[in-house]
Amino acid sequence: LDHRESEREGDSCFPANSVFVDATNVASNEANSSSSAAGGASGSSAESAALFSKLRSFSIGSGPNSPQRVVSNLRGFLSHRLSNITPSDTGWKDSILSIPKKWLSTAESVDEFGFPDTLPKIPVPPLEQTMADYVLALEPITTPAQLERTKAIIKQFVSPQGLGPRLHQYLVDKREAEDNWAYYYWLNDMYMNVRLPLPINSNPGTVFPPRHFRTVHDVAHFAARLLDGLVEHKEMLESGQLPQERAASREKNQPLCMAQYYRLLGSCRRPGVERDSQYLPSRQRPIDSDEDRHVVVICRNQMYCVVLQASDRGKLTESEIASQILYVLSDAPCLPGKPLPVGLLTAEPRSQWAVDREALQTDERNQRNLELIETALVVLCLDEPLNTNFNARGFSGATPSVHTAGDRDETNMAHEMLHGGGSEFNSANRWFDKTMQLIICTDGSWGLCYEHSTSEGIAVVQLLEKVYKKIEEHPQEDNGVPQHHLPPPERLEWHVNDKLQQRFVQAAKSVDRAIDNLDFYVYRYKGYGKNFVKSCQVSPDVYIQLALQLAYFKLYGHLVATYESASTRRFLLGRVDCIRAASTEALEWAKAMCQGEGANVPLESDREEDEEDARKVKFSIYSKDHLRELFRCAVARQTEVMVKNILGHGIDIPLLGLREASVEVTGELHELFTDESYKISQCFLLSTSQVAFTTDSFMGYGPVTPRGYGCSYNPHPDQIVFCVSAFYDCEDTSASRYAKSLQDSLDIMRDLLQN
Repeated sequence: LDHRESEREGDSCFPANSVFVDATNVASNEANSSSSAAGGASGSSAESAALFSKLRSFSIGSGPNSPQRVVSNLRGFLSHRLSNITPSDTGWKDSILSIPKKWLSTAESVDEFGFPDTLPKIPVPPLEQTMADYVLALEPITTPAQLERTKAIIKQFVSPQGLGPRLHQYLVDKREAEDNWAYYYWLNDMYMNVRLPLPINSNPGTVFPPRHFRTVHDVAHFAARLLDGLVEHKEMLESGQLPQERAASREKNQPLCMAQYYRLLGSCRRPGVERDSQYLPSRQRPIDSDEDRHVVVICRNQMYCVVLQASDRGKLTESEIASQILYVLSDAPCLPGKPLPVGLLTAEPRSQWAVDREALQTDERNQRNLELIETALVVLCLDEPLNTNFNARGFSGATPSVHTAGDRDETNMAHEMLHGGGSEFNSANRWFDKTMQLIICTDGSWGLCYEHSTSEGIAVVQLLEKVYKKIEEHPQEDNGVPQHHLPPPERLEWHVNDKLQQRFVQAAKSVDRAIDNLDFYVYRYKGYGKNFVKSCQVSPDVYIQLALQLAYFKLYGHLVATYESASTRRFLLGRVDCIRAASTEALEWAKAMCQGEGANVPLESDREEDEEDARKVKFSIYSKDHLRELFRCAVARQTEVMVKNILGHGIDIPLLGLREASVEVTGELHELFTDESYKISQCFLLSTSQVAFTTDSFMGYGPVTPRGYGCSYNPHPDQIVFCVSAFYDCEDTSASRYAKSLQDSLDIMRDLLQN
């Protein structure tokens, strides 16, 4: 899962006096050049040598396995890229910064910032580069024997007689023929082919600052204002007025692909027996279109179609929308009998839901209901609050919840947005296939559950924050909901046979088991935030990623494959690639930081743990200066990997392309992709992402493997919000315990780096 823009200004850029600022900025401007040139002469000019004077003065140690290696590698990597550049009369900086505008696209016309009008295609990195970076990624997470076997496979794979060059050329040809050679490989592998249920496993949940509702009229008014804001946004999209976003750092003002912003409203995922598909609305609404704009409102498992803009009466006012919502709130509780929990079927494994959906469609009325849901702008879920027993186990000394709704804390509210709380609460009050499900509870908590395949988190966050801020900046007095002479919303009636009735019972048991197994914890670290991190001359994102590695190492004594999403929106139809934070440099630093302590895997009680800590003899094996040097080397490696990713030179997308090409060209997987090391590299026991909000909101999700952790984070100036998840049926994982390890790691990192 992806849910982060790696290049946000202020979150991943360095202060001007950082030892890494020159190398990072040059890397970002140069890394893509290898998309057009796989090699190039070695060596460096006097100008490029000057770029690394700070890095040279910082280099420490010696030997092939020393911390100096990463700094030397980074210097060599960048010098190699710069070797063919001839500085202009205005100096090396102007020459380097002009390069992207020349090689990122073949378009002749340029925009106001000098960049090509046409977005470049995502590159196919050189085969040798991908394999070399793959080996580096395997070093800290595989055994020496596993690594040597993989090296031997790679040597044969990349040889002139091997399959590698043939597959690489296949991808190069595919790049020439398609807008984005990797898009459908990635989309199918990440989402469409996955058969797991959407809630917990795929759909993230977002909690926004709770509201204070005094009456049910307040609920209706707030819902109406949200929906009115979404209609305005949809009109802006269709008129072509969506502002072009541009990179905030590293080739500043380079245009970013906006395609995913057009997929949020009116889209839906559809289940398939073997592979899912997507319903996506057209980018532009025809001028003479007589289509109605509508949403589907679900209250107490009952669904209603609320028209927001109709061909015969135009767009509804906020007051008119509020009256429609109020009708739903008053009608749903009074219906005779219990509504069918059709929404539960969308929480089932995808192949099972595909079969059930086909069964539903045998009735024409059900067909129409499905069409109304799938084409709705959004689904609005009006919920009852969860009981407080959904809270995760905390730990001694944890900071209290900032947001509360009644007696509910932030963790409780996050459960509501993620899955609804179970079949007896709100899990049937959902349609998990829908891209955007707005969720409003009668106690004032509200947020979003969104289906992830259409877009990354940044698009949905920006949309909802824009609407929410407008509501905050222009509050309206509630004078009640005036009566309007509008027809009431259409209630969707479902017709099911006995077999489908039985499926509801089975789906309820399935979703309840999954929810009972989710170990989820919202943790606010208040020791410091990104202001302190920047004062240490480190990117906040890089810093937090290393903290996540240290926290894992403190618990288990080793590192694991770690996923962090990196935006590739500088390219046409770009989505994300994977920043792998588990590096050899991070491992060496984590070992040193733990000062020879053993792993702490047994899940003792917090009190026993605290007593044990008090009895431990504290001693230091390494000096603080040495620990800082190891940390800086880990920072350099993490930064290099991040920059390569956002410039289209990560390893996971190219490896995926080679894997799929292997099947398409030869009919079978090459040994490289059945190798044990490859399987280890693809099992992300730590799945992470930065999801930055301008409001005090947060987004979380479940682990992507039964033995793993999910961990999203939102760095604020003076605190960091983490959403940590695990599964209870894994005896070796605990969300609250990992949060406690994070707290300890962030504390000792502050002690290491302050002053």
